[in-house]
Amino acid sequence: MTSPMHTDDPLTLDGNAIGALLAEVFHGAEVTGATRGCGSCGQRHAVGEHRLYRGAGFVLRCPGCGNVALTVVDGDGWREVRLAGSWSVRVPGERDAAAAPA
Repeated sequence: MTSPMHTDDPLTLDGNAIGALLAEVFHGAEVTGATRGCGSCGQRHAVGEHRLYRGAGFVLRCPGCGNVALTVVDGDGWREVRLAGSWSVRVPGERDAAAAPA
């Protein structure tokens, strides 16, 4: 039996392929190692383990059940990102000047 995510479609990659785009969206954060909890099946997987489907936009699907985890669509001067499930992403912040080494 094959997993629900098995495909030989050349437009399908693993979630690591969208890493640069997600870093741009999340202000430089390395997102492919971030954990996502699926709202449908409850499994937790790194974003890089998800399946990426490319077409008019990008769709990440849960490696466990295949439900949509993220969609990214670009338009004329805008980008829409929709997240589903429970995401945990650390983004770079401004360093406290007092705490920064001199």
